Amino acid sequence: MHSLKTLVIHTQYKENYGDEQNPYWKFKGGSTYFVTDLTDQQVAKIEATGIPTLTNLIEYKNSGSEEYVLEHQIRDLGKNGDGQGPICETWETPIQFRWDGSKWVAQTNHTYGEDDYVAAPIVSKATQWIPLQGGDREKGSYACQYKTPNGWFDADSLQLKQEVAEAQAQMEIV
Repeated sequence: MHSLKTLVIHTQYKENYGDEQNPYWKFKGGSTYFVTDLTDQQVAKIEATGIPTLTNLIEYKNSGSEEYVLEHQIRDLGKNGDGQGPICETWETPIQFRWDGSKWVAQTNHTYGEDDYVAAPIVSKATQWIPLQGGDREKGSYACQYKTPNGWFDADSLQLKQEVAEAQAQMEIV
C-alpha cells in the first residue's frame, strides 16, 4: 500500500523600507504553501526536477517587496502523521495549491480562535484565487467567503452583513 505524500514549501518575504537607489530590505516573515495527495510518480518527479512551476507561481520581486522559496520538502501527513509536527505555526494560515485539471488554484481556510479579533458571528474565512507567474493572480479570480453558524457566505453577502450587524447590536446591549 502506498501512502500519499504532501509537498510543503516555505518562503521568505521581505519589504524595502528604502527606495531603488538606497534599498533597505527587512525580513518580514514568510508563508507556507502545500500540495496534498501526491503519488509516488509525482514525488519522484519533484525529487528529480524540483518545483519550478510552483516556484514561478510563488516567487516575485519588485522595488517594494520580494517573496522567494527557502525550502521544500515531501512529508507524510496521514492520520498518524510523520512525527515532524504541523507544517506551520498555529497563527499562520497555510496556502494550499491544488491542480483542477487545467490550472493551479490557491486557497486558504482559517478557523478563528477565541483570541482572534474578528467580527461576531464569523468563525472561519476561506479565500481562493488562480495564481499566475511572478506571484500575480488572475484578474477576477479572487473570492472570499466567511462562515457563521448559518453557513458560508460571500464577503459581499447581504445575509452576512445582517448577521454581523445583529451580533454587534447584541454586544452593545450587553
